[in-house]
Amino acid sequence: MPEPALAAQITPMENVPWGAPLALYFTLIGLPSGLTLILWWRAARPATAAVPGASPGGGGGEGWRLDWRAHWTVLALLTAAGALLVTDLGRPERFFLMLTAFGNWDSPISLGAKLIAVKSALLALALYLLWDLLWARRRAAGPGGGPLPAARGPARAVDRALPWLLGAASAALAVYPAAVLARTWVSPLAATPGAALLYLLTALLMGGAAVQLLLLWPPGGAAAEDPARRRFTLGLLTVYAAALFFAGISVADGTPARESLDALLNGGWSALFYGGVLGAGLLLPLLTLGLAGRRRWAQPAAAVGVLAGACALRFLIFAA
Repeated sequence: MPEPALAAQITPMENVPWGAPLALYFTLIGLPSGLTLILWWRAARPATAAVPGASPGGGGGEGWRLDWRAHWTVLALLTAAGALLVTDLGRPERFFLMLTAFGNWDSPISLGAKLIAVKSALLALALYLLWDLLWARRRAAGPGGGPLPAARGPARAVDRALPWLLGAASAALAVYPAAVLARTWVSPLAATPGAALLYLLTALLMGGAAVQLLLLWPPGGAAAEDPARRRFTLGLLTVYAAALFFAGISVADGTPARESLDALLNGGWSALFYGGVLGAGLLLPLLTLGLAGRRRWAQPAAAVGVLAGACALRFLIFAA
């Protein structure tokens, strides 16, 4: 038995099995993170720039609809994530303590709770700015309406800074589960060199898939079949496949992480790994987008496969 001080260094967090709420939380938290990052990648623009005529570089007539629906989707997912954390903690006051205590910056789970709160507040502000500009544009388009006034001063600064703040919070939320899980004996794969990168890539893939599915409504929109998005997804899947391969071969023999990896490749988790991660998450979208990318069903089908595969990998890093 190791000395208590040595044991505390080896296992900073208590070695206890975590239940279904946290498994679902660590799996799904990548979706709101990746969705915001993909929107930010489309253009690091002011929060209201998707509104037609809102700024010289504003998006087309459909851009604000995507931003509006995506922001509400992310806000709902973050609310659900907070509810899962409260459920796992057992008492709401413990979650509130994580939000209000600032002497525990070395606690990844506490930082995650703060990131959820900060990002939710930023999303609420982004939704307000978007709604306010849409309402102002509707008034300007009515009888007697004049030109849409441009944001000035502090409002302009907030409008331009908001996407960058949302992007930073989302990137942190995408990778922080690796830091939480790496400090336990429950999830040895989370302590491997490639875990944080895989969490980031799966979040981006989930976000791209969610954007594709959000664009299915209204039906017939040309944006749902954007060739640039198909090429981006293929490129991201290629990077993901390479990261998955090199993360696997970097695991040293004779370690708990190696035992977990063997369980993925040859043990009880192999069906989910080969069928979910590799089959649905890699082969299906690569073949669909590569061979039938111009068909209307190709990008939605690939998006569903990507979501399933990314969720499967995030869960396996947690559970294996």
